[in-house]
Amino acid sequence: MSVRQLGGDEWMVAQEIRLDALAGSPPGTFATTYEVAAQWDEWQWRQWVGTRLLFVAENGDRVVGCAGIITETEPPTVVSVWVNPCARGQGTSDLLLAATINWARELGHHHLRLCVVVGNQHAERLYLRTGFTFTGREQRCADDDPRMEREMVIALASAPPQPAPSQGRG
Repeated sequence: MSVRQLGGDEWMVAQEIRLDALAGSPPGTFATTYEVAAQWDEWQWRQWVGTRLLFVAENGDRVVGCAGIITETEPPTVVSVWVNPCARGQGTSDLLLAATINWARELGHHHLRLCVVVGNQHAERLYLRTGFTFTGREQRCADDDPRMEREMVIALASAPPQPAPSQGRG
């Protein structure tokens, strides 16, 4: 298993993993649906990739997971975390989160944040195990989505050391 950051011209890799994530997740898990994203053209995919850093996990030639970072927020925000069922239970999500934490730490950020939908206990356990803690802040997932999400942060100066993800190709 290797984890690497996608380059800006790798929109087709981002498209592949995002469509896998959307198809393999319950409706409402992500900000868009499979039906909508499957209709996007190249420009829309390039625009989506351009709004985030995207790390992917690869098993051989197959992309099996992703984690993104929105850099326009302070602290940066982890988004789009997903692992294909074929790669779950193998530490893939740990490697992806390590990549986001290491990126933020290397750039001198003191914290990294994310939001988790209330009731997503699997994700909560992953984030707590990684060192994220709840801030007490909650918000609606979106204006048209009444579900609530809870904010979590990790203090990077005191975060447990993260294993360096292998670089893979590229």
